[in-house]
Parts: sequence; structure tokens; C-alpha cells
Amino acid sequence: MMQDVHADYASIKQWRDAHFVVYQSQSDKLQDFHDYVTKQVFDITLRKMRIDHGAPPCPFTWFVTGSSGRCEQAYRSDQDHGIVYTCENKDTAAYFLEFGKRLTAGLEWIGYPLCQGNVMSSNPLWCKSLNEWESQIHQWIDEDTWQSFRYLLIFLDARVIESNDRVIYRLKNLILKKVQQYPYLLRRLFENTRHTIKAIGFFHQFLPIQNGAYTGCIDLKQQAYFPYVNAIRLLAIKENISHSSTLSRMESLSTYEEYKSILPIHRENFRILMKYRLKYSEGFLYEEAHYLNVRNLNKQEKHEVKRILTDLNKLLTFVEANVVRVSKNES
Repeated sequence: MMQDVHADYASIKQWRDAHFVVYQSQSDKLQDFHDYVTKQVFDITLRKMRIDHGAPPCPFTWFVTGSSGRCEQAYRSDQDHGIVYTCENKDTAAYFLEFGKRLTAGLEWIGYPLCQGNVMSSNPLWCKSLNEWESQIHQWIDEDTWQSFRYLLIFLDARVIESNDRVIYRLKNLILKKVQQYPYLLRRLFENTRHTIKAIGFFHQFLPIQNGAYTGCIDLKQQAYFPYVNAIRLLAIKENISHSSTLSRMESLSTYEEYKSILPIHRENFRILMKYRLKYSEGFLYEEAHYLNVRNLNKQEKHEVKRILTDLNKLLTFVEANVVRVSKNES
């Protein structure tokens, strides 16, 4: 049976490898490509589950998170996903955990590396009944730890690949309502992501890595892309916005008066960052693709990247001020 699974996966992998070049030049096309491949893996895995273990015992939702959840996958992308099912018993839990393990193995076989943080359907923490998920979210909030708040932020990036959007919206809404009820949670979420190693100095000079394999590079993911993602996500949480992608969050935030004047430039900056990720990551391994060697940039590109990083620092200052203001006004 496993040989048959691999035969089916092999055809997807072959198509993926052959057609990747057609989709790699634009972020939206690349996301559609990743979604198509992911859905094919899902369909094959579910078909094999039906053969080996019968039909799913109840309705369920398979969601992705991370860059996939935000529709921001790069040339190389790892796995981030989970399952919510409606029934609650041992047999059902065993079925979906097995399904999650097969999904994880299938995606890895196709070419999507395992999530280093184990945010995958093969992990019981990310494969639960709806009631268990609700309890888990309350527990994460009550724990009030760096790890628990990290999980909350991860979940807020969830996007449904198969089945019911309403289930994920319901769970996200639990988090958002808690933040509205207890504004100090917004500050705690901010503290979870506030530490950023700057890539540009006081005199607008690059601050590249000084030694090791990536000497002369800046970490585009950690020093530019993630700070943008985290900052905009935090503003979306503050305004009770449940969208997953950074650009859709910006679009919704732009309807608020206090953000209208600042977000247009950041929308454009984020799109440019996405283009740089695609332009300079092709052909690199997953970890290598995050690093941008500033010596490879021409004069215009250097100026553009420096401007984006300067604008980013201004945004982070703005977000922090808003979080502090909300925290001071908490009831």
C-alpha cells in the first residue's frame, strides 16, 4: 500500500518540479502553485486513508498556518498545519492523528521540510477536536508564557485548505475577544515578538552578519519580513481583524482613520520584500534562502532596501506606542 502512495506522490512531485519555473516569478502565482500541490497531497492521502481505515468518522477541517496560512510562501517552504474535527472520542482522535501523520509524511516526501517547531497535524497538540481546541486556546492564554503566546500568534495565521472556514473563524474569535476583554494581552503578545536585530544602523548603513557562513548578509526573514508580519498582525489583533495574510490585514486596517496615512507605503514595502525573497532565493536550500548578501545588490537596490528597513523601524515604533497606549487604558 505504501508503494502505491509513493507512486501517486511521485507523480505530484514530478509535476511540481517540472512546472515550478512557471510560477516562481510572482508571489500570488507561487502561492496558487503551493496550494495546488498541497491540495493534491491532501486528496491522495485522504483516499488512501479511506481504503486503509474507512471514511472520516466526522466532519473535520485541515488548516495551514505560517507563511502558507498568510499566503506568503517563498521559493522554499516548510510545513505548518493542523486539524480540527467535530467528534470527541479515542477512535476519532486515533483516526485523525494517523491521517495527520500521513499528511506530514506525504508533504515531506514531495519536498516540504518538516516544521522545526513541530506545528504539524502529526503532533497531537495540533490535531484536536473542536472542544479540545477551545480548551487549548483558553489554556494558552491562562498559561501566559512566551511559548503559549507564540502558539496563539501561530494560530491567528491559520487558513483553511479543506472544509469549514467557520470553525477556524470561531477559534480565532476566541482569541480576539479575549484581547478585547483584557487589553493587557495585547502587550504580552507584543512582548513575544518585540526583539528584533536591526539590519540598518543610525547612519543608515547596513549591519550585516560579521562572521560565519553568512558573512556580509542580512537575514531578510528575521530582520525585515518577520518584523513586518508581526507588527501588522498585532495591529490586526488590536482592531479585531481575523484575516490571515499580511496584505489583507493591511487592507482592512486601511479603513481605520489612524492607519490611512501610514499603511500605503508599508503595503508597497512589503510587496517589494516579497519580490526580493523570490529574486534572491531561487536555487537555495530552505535555510539559505533567508539570507540576502548586500554586496550582490546594485546601488538602486541598496537604497531601496535601506529605505524599507528605515520605514520598518518607524512602523515598529508606531506599533509599540499603540500597544502602550492601549495597555495604559485597560480596565
